[in-house]
Amino acid sequence: MTHHLSRPKDIERIPTIIVGDIHAGFDTYRALLRREEAKAGRPLPSIQVGDYGIGNGSDAEARDVRSFHLAHRRHRFIRGNHDRPEEVIRAPGYLPDGIILGRVLFLGGAESQRQPFRPRQDTEMAQDEMDEVLKRLSASAEMPDVVVSHDAPQHVADRLWRETGSSGDGVGQGLAHSSRTRLFLDKVHAVLQPSLWLFGHWHHPWAHQDGRTHFRCVGYHEAFTLELPLTQMGIAP
Repeated sequence: MTHHLSRPKDIERIPTIIVGDIHAGFDTYRALLRREEAKAGRPLPSIQVGDYGIGNGSDAEARDVRSFHLAHRRHRFIRGNHDRPEEVIRAPGYLPDGIILGRVLFLGGAESQRQPFRPRQDTEMAQDEMDEVLKRLSASAEMPDVVVSHDAPQHVADRLWRETGSSGDGVGQGLAHSSRTRLFLDKVHAVLQPSLWLFGHWHHPWAHQDGRTHFRCVGYHEAFTLELPLTQMGIAP
């Protein structure tokens, strides 16, 4: 699928709630949205960074989540490695991999951690999709300035892992293992050099400045509001 950049005149900096991994904590997700909207005093759009838990709740929860997003279309999410791909692509509120809204690029997926292990293509973008995104970005006259992804680029994951480790104790732990998604995101970063890159997956609130790009890992059950260069048509309250 080919997605087009919006014209500059369509783009506004819109206060947007950013929500970290939820892992089927649907009540917590809605409480976080209510808290941020109460602070703003008005409805706000939101983006959840994957591992929402699509396909991992009960049938009743699945119906409730679907009804919620049909009724509140301003709340959107990308795909994580703990969202079932065959269900998330049909879910209201889903932002497909590679879509660009305004000057924000969305890229879901990560290497599967399910047991028993499922093939990578179940939870990562297919290689031809990765190639198409890179080709489209390289040919674009106006680059996205913000990236929202589930996982981090490899070089950022390496630093995060060294600084936090799996237990978050701050002890250096070497390098994170490489994955196809992380190496792809490295290439996206090299092409775009965006001013902001938001991601989840690692569960640690963490920030790092790399040249022009400010990387921010959104923590587990964390939420905050910031302005993003989005289109009103694409993600309106």
